[in-house]
Amino acid sequence: MRAPDGATAEWRRIARGDDVLYSIAGWPEKRDDGWTAAEFYASGSADWEDFEAHWRHYAPDLGGTCVEIGCGAGRITQALAGKFERVVALDVSDEMLARAREACSEKVELRRVEGPEIPLGDGEADAVFSAHVLQHLETREAVRAYIAEAYRVLRPGATIMVHLTVASRRRSRLWRLREEARLRVSRWRLRRGATHTAVRMRVYLPEDIFALLDWVGFSDVELRAFAVRSNGYLHHFFLARRQH
Repeated sequence: MRAPDGATAEWRRIARGDDVLYSIAGWPEKRDDGWTAAEFYASGSADWEDFEAHWRHYAPDLGGTCVEIGCGAGRITQALAGKFERVVALDVSDEMLARAREACSEKVELRRVEGPEIPLGDGEADAVFSAHVLQHLETREAVRAYIAEAYRVLRPGATIMVHLTVASRRRSRLWRLREEARLRVSRWRLRRGATHTAVRMRVYLPEDIFALLDWVGFSDVELRAFAVRSNGYLHHFFLARRQH
């Protein structure tokens, strides 16, 4: 078995921490008192309503089997299970999957993965969804691998809705060096059992993601930017369709 990359090891350590829900949804107003489980999952249901409205506008016939890349503690997963006949939810952490198992119905199949892989057969899925995950992967190559896996498991005509943080220009070399230094300190703290102070976070130019989706084989690609009602945060989602 290959050793986990930096981001995988990072999130496995975070998942064993004391304030996992805040690590997943770090809203400033929750910094002091933290989340209750009820509040946490209610926020996921509210955000899913906003996500679903855009996805159904793009693909009105959503249904069947949905893959969720990076389910975490099941914040969105439990809402997906109310709309799809089958949900296959993936995560790298056993602790996260245990939390999701407590929150989700039996129709959700929770599976641990070691990296950018989707343990389904070719054309087995009707939809692939991911929010607040892909930008935290260790490398751009890992994002590319997950997008290619999504294409493989989707049936012809099925769609993908994935969240990635986008920027209007590339970050400067100085900015990237500073962020890397902050990340190294945070991961050093995590290895010693302290609270993390940063996580791997990559931003992408929209044109790079459009090119990636086209290279993999997706078509009808759209980028939608909208604020969710729960906290007003702006989200960027790419929607695309497998044609063949």
